Amino acid sequence: MKRKAVDTKESPLPKRQREQVPEYCDVQPRKDDNGVTLWPTSQSAIEDAQAFLRKCAISQQKILVVPDKDADGLDAGVIIHRTLTALGAGASSIDVHLVGKGNSVHDEEEREAMMRKNPKYIIVVDQGSRRAPPIVENPDVKSLIIDHHLSDEFPQDALVAKVVLTIRLQLTGLRLSLPVTTLQ
Repeated sequence: MKRKAVDTKESPLPKRQREQVPEYCDVQPRKDDNGVTLWPTSQSAIEDAQAFLRKCAISQQKILVVPDKDADGLDAGVIIHRTLTALGAGASSIDVHLVGKGNSVHDEEEREAMMRKNPKYIIVVDQGSRRAPPIVENPDVKSLIIDHHLSDEFPQDALVAKVVLTIRLQLTGLRLSLPVTTLQ
């Protein structure tokens, strides 16, 4: 005996409605009482991050890029690497540290591993936005956190630039033909 086809137009169970959330790019910026943008980031934070990256590149000292291991973190890490080389950093002066599975950039094991690479500058990408001690326990090592996650707490002594996705890299004034993470 053959089964009869079920008429999908008259399903006895109502469809569960998905919660409507705004698109990432539709989220309104957070501003202070004077209307100055605080999130995704302020103009002064962009300028500070630009200066930090230029300083890294011209120093010819060891730079450690620490991207998150998801799609936006790895893409942003590549973009930071290419930006540093475009600004004059030698490829041999740039190293990458990938945080171990289940670990955080703030875990002692990761902090020690980063220090073993002997960096002068650390650029943490797409992670690190929470209250924590300095990225590494060496006051001579300068760090920059570039992250699009909304947070008001960050590691001690780190320069912070909150970011938003777009298709143009404004960080250094360079234009790259890649989808990129940029400072806004």
